[in-house]
Amino acid sequence: MELIKIYNGSLVNARELHQFLVLEAKKGKKGEKFSDWIKRMLEFNFKIGDDFFTVGYDYKGDVVEENGVPKFRKSDNQRVSKREYYLTLNCAKQLAMIQNNEKGREARQYFIQCEETILKLKEDKRFEAFLKLESTKEKLRQNILNVGGDDNDFIQIDTAGRKIFFNGKLIPDEELPRILILSRDLASEMTNEILKKETYDVSGIKQLNETHHGEVRNMLKKNIGTNPEELPKEERIKKLGK
Repeated sequence: MELIKIYNGSLVNARELHQFLVLEAKKGKKGEKFSDWIKRMLEFNFKIGDDFFTVGYDYKGDVVEENGVPKFRKSDNQRVSKREYYLTLNCAKQLAMIQNNEKGREARQYFIQCEETILKLKEDKRFEAFLKLESTKEKLRQNILNVGGDDNDFIQIDTAGRKIFFNGKLIPDEELPRILILSRDLASEMTNEILKKETYDVSGIKQLNETHHGEVRNMLKKNIGTNPEELPKEERIKKLGK
């Protein structure tokens, strides 16, 4: 049972944790505000970049800050309207323990079980490759946001790359065999590497990502003698907590 959502197999949204530990513990009664709670919690010697990281959004929901550092991009307002805190599982587990209430103990036990599940899943090379692909896709998303794009642009760009890779088909990453997950990761990582050195607009990133997916498709076909879409799908990778 998923008590608190785990993102990318390793992160917890502090606002959602506060909802469970503070607001639900009060059973509907008014509890400590999130802004006050997170400030007090992070005074327990947690380090930004190691134990947690932050993302600041403007009033439109665009990213304008990461870990307190402004992200210079097109925006009519660089002011942070909302700041999200993402905690490592270990940090979330310690915050749960600090609460010293039943919800805190319940959350701590849940995070311990999640950590055990992650250790088992990491022994699965296919799942490990899937997590790497998710991380690479998140980097691509951030690169798109940095040039004025949005989440919809990311979805369109990622989808366009997948269509090139699978010759028009859209096969979910969760159903791919390991070799195709690694190949998708390679194509997306190639795009990210170019974006470290050169600046492209959203349409340029889309074309670049399509090119790399086409190149990896051709390389794969040449070496294994089979089109990617012809390889058999595998059992859908189960998300943590499901």
